[in-house]
Amino acid sequence: MKKFLAFAAVSALLVSLASCNNDDGGPTTEFNQLKITAADLPASFTLGALEEIPITYELPDDCTRFDSFQLLTPLDTVREVVVIGARRDNGACNPTATEATETLIFQVLFDITYTFKFWQGDDAQGNPQYLEVNVPVE
Repeated sequence: MKKFLAFAAVSALLVSLASCNNDDGGPTTEFNQLKITAADLPASFTLGALEEIPITYELPDDCTRFDSFQLLTPLDTVREVVVIGARRDNGACNPTATEATETLIFQVLFDITYTFKFWQGDDAQGNPQYLEVNVPVE
């Protein structure tokens, strides 16, 4: 009997969850990569320091806002930086592109030359294009 009641409770829960519909026709949020137009890096880093790196990027419309940085490490010495934007379309977006700047805080942990690759979009074949900057560590 206990197994039957547990089965019935789980079944009722699954049916109630499956019947929920969050699509109310309101605005939705999409997350997209934003093109980086400039990055202001120092001539060198100091080992152990927290470095502030201002990054300028393009907002494609007035419904898109900065969300976060994505920092990938495909190799020990390489850091790929992508700006992530959140776009909430309320139906009245102005498609005029603007630029904005946010600061990436980077901790220098290794005594190596870091190669930063800032994502600037994809070419006609869909290959990522980067602004590449090398920064040695003192």
